[in-house]
Amino acid sequence: MRTRMTTADALTDPLPETLAAERLRQHLEDVARERDNAYRALQEREAELARIQRIGKVGGVEVDFREGFKNRRSPEYLMIHGLPPEATDETHEDWVNRIHPEDRDATVSHFFEALAGTSQDYTAEYRIIRPSDGETRWIRVVAKIERDGDGRAIRLVGAHIDITDQMLARETLRESEERFRLIADSAPVPIWVTKLDRKRSFANQAYVDFVGLPYDQAIDFDWRKVLHPDDLPHVLQQSVQGEASLKPFVLEARYKNAKGEWRWLRSESQPRWDPTGKHIGFIGVAHDVTAAKQAEIELRQLNETLEERIAQRTAELEANEARLRAILETSNQYQGLVNLRGELLYANKTALAGIKANSSDVIGKPLWETPWFTGTSGMSAAVREAFDRVLKGEAVRLEMRLHLPVGERDFDFGMRPVLDRHGNITGAVPEAVDITERRRGEEALRQSQKMEAIGQLTGGVAHDFNNLLTIIRSATDFLRRRELPEERRRRYVDAISETVERASKLTAQLLAFARRQPLKPQIFDVGSQVESIAQLIRPLVGGRIDIAVEIDDTRCFTLADIAQFETALINLAVNARDAMDGEGRLIIAVRKVEGIPSLRAQSPRGGDYIAISVSDTGRGIAPEHLDSIFEPFFTTKEVGKGTGLGLSQAFGFAKQSGGDIAVTSAQGKGATFTIYLPRAQSPVTDKEAAALTYEAAATGRGYRVLVVEDDDEVGRFSTELLEDLGYVVRRVANANAALTILDENEFAVDLVFSDVIMPGMNGVELAGVIREQYPGLPVVLTSGYSNVLAENAHRGFELIQKPYSVESLSRILRKAITEKLSMAR
Repeated sequence: MRTRMTTADALTDPLPETLAAERLRQHLEDVARERDNAYRALQEREAELARIQRIGKVGGVEVDFREGFKNRRSPEYLMIHGLPPEATDETHEDWVNRIHPEDRDATVSHFFEALAGTSQDYTAEYRIIRPSDGETRWIRVVAKIERDGDGRAIRLVGAHIDITDQMLARETLRESEERFRLIADSAPVPIWVTKLDRKRSFANQAYVDFVGLPYDQAIDFDWRKVLHPDDLPHVLQQSVQGEASLKPFVLEARYKNAKGEWRWLRSESQPRWDPTGKHIGFIGVAHDVTAAKQAEIELRQLNETLEERIAQRTAELEANEARLRAILETSNQYQGLVNLRGELLYANKTALAGIKANSSDVIGKPLWETPWFTGTSGMSAAVREAFDRVLKGEAVRLEMRLHLPVGERDFDFGMRPVLDRHGNITGAVPEAVDITERRRGEEALRQSQKMEAIGQLTGGVAHDFNNLLTIIRSATDFLRRRELPEERRRRYVDAISETVERASKLTAQLLAFARRQPLKPQIFDVGSQVESIAQLIRPLVGGRIDIAVEIDDTRCFTLADIAQFETALINLAVNARDAMDGEGRLIIAVRKVEGIPSLRAQSPRGGDYIAISVSDTGRGIAPEHLDSIFEPFFTTKEVGKGTGLGLSQAFGFAKQSGGDIAVTSAQGKGATFTIYLPRAQSPVTDKEAAALTYEAAATGRGYRVLVVEDDDEVGRFSTELLEDLGYVVRRVANANAALTILDENEFAVDLVFSDVIMPGMNGVELAGVIREQYPGLPVVLTSGYSNVLAENAHRGFELIQKPYSVESLSRILRKAITEKLSMAR
């Protein structure tokens, strides 16, 4: 077995081959050692470079274009882009999909344009959405493009740099500059910023107003043109010296403003420095000290030998200075300043006047504990909440009504944070604009519009009633002729009766629109009622209109006036027929819904409702008419083809029944009207449901009726009518007289027939007293209009509306007396 030769063996072995082998071995060991040292140094440099790249947020990228897109990404690149280690060879599509959607098209287009061009430089800035955490980051790409002899791109090598922090800083700077501009523009004194070349880079609104030029011309304006000739030499000299000193300096001189007036201005200039300490220009502010200068000049011209004169002129100077402070502070807004604890540091005169207080009364107090807000319930908490939001960097704006010592006022209130040059919040600026007069003007406009609607309503009623009265007057004139044939006489009597019925329907529609229609609410099945009404609608709309009824639930009950419900549905169907010109498709649908959506600037309402919709395939409603279609007498139809009360009746019925009505339409695609009615508990049995609308038909004669009517003519007519029907009648003029008769003998009458509107106690109140003191004595009320009835629709008294027919009056009285007799048994 051959053993390994050592160095000692080689020294004792004098053979040349042995010595050469030993030297070769030692040389190889040295080479291997140097290689290992170089490799470790390379690893250390690579690790150092990787640390530098991570610190600088720089990642390497390489793309080979010779066979498509072959990507190689460094670990730092993967970290910046939020990618896993195995994504080092990601595809081109992976990179494209990671680009923010708003930047994707422009970034990809710019990339391909760079490849197709001739330049070797490629730069880009765009946003990505990191897959690892979903965070949006800004990336800047700096790369070189290698091209072949034909100029085609074959390889791109470069770096991706995360510049998110720089972009955020840039946005913060922009916001800071915008806040500076807003604050400067709100200042009542000229403010400007100059560069090293003495050109102005900014001027506020007071500056622009003083020179009376557009902004672009104002910042380039040469002040020497409006500087007083006597002040020009020394101002130029002091200005040059002040700028050269790189210290704050003050100038006083006379300048001519846009009105041609000479004003004394005291300008204060401060040097500006960049973050590195380099001088970059000046910022200046000018105060109008004309009053003070005039006082100063006058003081110098006076003989100061007498103490009284000195005291007098000193007082005048103080007054002038006070006026100057008032001018600088005058603003029509309530303005203040608070610190980070919310304590008030400053309030202007307008704000203090609003609470009739001095600055010492409020300075140092938390803003929300000052008299501006403590006099209004809940407002202190609202302002405290607004301040907390401002401390988070938000700008808050609210509308509020405040109870101040000067009275109740409306304000547009705002609060915004105050930031230092580092972007740190140092306080807040609350401000409020008094918008009380504007609110009053808006209310006056609304009132004017209401009065205009009332005028339209009055004119329309007069027009329609004059038409009806013309028929009645003509018919009565013909009835006075003795030679009139009996057939013609019956025709004129029928015309009068029909005209009275038309007038009654017209007043019912008006009362429904005004939500003063005395309704008779009953629980009924909406689906069944709609199916019945659909049979009535078919002959009204004609055979060329297809009617479809869609009922999602067969048991949809509501509490409403059935007659008014039928009228509203028929009005909507007739309106749809006219919109389709007699041909098309009409769909009436019933469904249960949860709540009513926001309608006509009203908030949505929750609850259980039934939606009854009427849809047509007509020409639709013009957008400019959607806000007016429910107004009384509004119509787009030709003269004589509509009163304009159909939709207003449906609107009034829905609102008075506790619901609402909505309309949706697109021109040329038809319209859909939807009535929302509150859902009611369904009856236990079908018999109970049928009994809800059943009225007794029993008859009775010779009964005693007490008529309560303050109008003599109406009372006399009612008495004669009831006597002709076989009743024994006694009439009184007011409720007190009726109660007196009942006090004397409560069995003297079988029924009380009372008007609603009377002097003193009204008919509803009389009925309530009779129900309490004389239970079992029936009361029938009658009225043509009564807000009392409309607001007490569930009192349970029988009601017959004026004008009424003999048949209706007889039926109502027989029903009331029959119910009394059945109870007595």
